[in-house]
Amino acid sequence: MSYLREIADALADSLATVTWTPGTTAVYRRNWATFDVSEMANPVIVVTPGGAEVSRVARLTTQFDYTATVFIGRHVETDGEIDSMVDLADDVLRYIRAHDWSDVTWPAGVGKPQTVSVEINPDDALNERNVWRAVIEVVYRAFEADELPV
Repeated sequence: MSYLREIADALADSLATVTWTPGTTAVYRRNWATFDVSEMANPVIVVTPGGAEVSRVARLTTQFDYTATVFIGRHVETDGEIDSMVDLADDVLRYIRAHDWSDVTWPAGVGKPQTVSVEINPDDALNERNVWRAVIEVVYRAFEADELPV
């Protein structure tokens, strides 16, 4: 199994342990955050594997910065629903940053995230369908020896 998948799985499992407001929020681990608008009457949080950036830090050690992407979305009708989604995105951001997940096993050598960023309604996406969304990018750092996996 790869760190990219293991991190996405662990992050989704961790986020699923939280009781979110609104309480109808569902957490998924998928490879693509694709939904029909009809499936988004309640908030969804989707974790997908991102990418990796590799840097040599010593002769035999490499630093890997693994990215996971968290999509948060909902079909909204009112400003009140939008306000609750902004609050949800902020809560998710804070939980990810705190990285206080005692019930979930994370890959060895992966700790608190290095960076966490959020973009709300990137590119004014899906405004014509009243879909509110946020995208959170999370970077986790791990150090590994320069060896091929066995």
